[in-house]
Amino acid sequence: MEKDISTHINTYNTGNYGLTFEKSGGVDYFISRPLLDEHNILVVFTTRRGGVSTDPYASLNLAFHVGDNPDNVIKNRDIVCRRLGLDAARMVCAEQVHGAEVAVIGKFEAGRGAVSLKDSVPGVDALITADPFIPLTLFFADCVPVVLVEPNKRVISVVHAGWRGMYGEVIGNSIRMMVSTYGVHPSNFTAFIGPAIGGCCYQVGADVAEKFSHKFTHTASWLNGTTLHLKELSKLQLIENGIPPGNIYRCDGCCSSCRNDLFFSYRADGGTTGRQAAIAAILPDGA
Repeated sequence: MEKDISTHINTYNTGNYGLTFEKSGGVDYFISRPLLDEHNILVVFTTRRGGVSTDPYASLNLAFHVGDNPDNVIKNRDIVCRRLGLDAARMVCAEQVHGAEVAVIGKFEAGRGAVSLKDSVPGVDALITADPFIPLTLFFADCVPVVLVEPNKRVISVVHAGWRGMYGEVIGNSIRMMVSTYGVHPSNFTAFIGPAIGGCCYQVGADVAEKFSHKFTHTASWLNGTTLHLKELSKLQLIENGIPPGNIYRCDGCCSSCRNDLFFSYRADGGTTGRQAAIAAILPDGA
């Protein structure tokens, strides 16, 4: 029997822009319908269901770098984009080096990484844009996907936050870049923390735990010995950078390792697996 996911979303915040779990044409994903309806801004977190890839990438693998057949990856991206009303050829992807660098994307970068890894934006783990119809797309299999939105000035960011990126403050770097580039204020941001490995399943080495305990505060809520709760740390970093707690939406019950029937998980799947995506796009007013 298929496990129910409906009771495991938005346990942190079910406010104005909460995520819902939807199925369309065999594709399963999380989406903020209110944000789309009110501001024409699309925020989606995909799952592993609904594509054409075969094991160990079954079935909706969206990343080139994992060893899957590139033709299947392109087909999967087309499947997702058709469901969401997006143009897969305008998708922008990053190299994702587990770092903390950020890139601002303009209209001339549309399509970077859409059909090959070698053309992706190099050396960065976060993308920002204020240009419409550029689907910012990053890939995950346990690391934390974070999407930042300033809905009124229509600025978005997608962030890939693993432990190395969080240690380097990639979330804060993205927020600061949005502020300095577009004159927005974090108090007006909405943030989404997507499906990722939970504190139930994520242990790190003692050296990593020690590094984190020395650098960051409030460790009781996100560090228990060598168990690291990345989504909780993501939330705290968002708050510390000025985003109100009530503006943060989180898939709390969606542990990618526990639910590797629904999500790709590097740890649970033994290292060789696909990647789901976080996708954000600004649609023109009236679209």
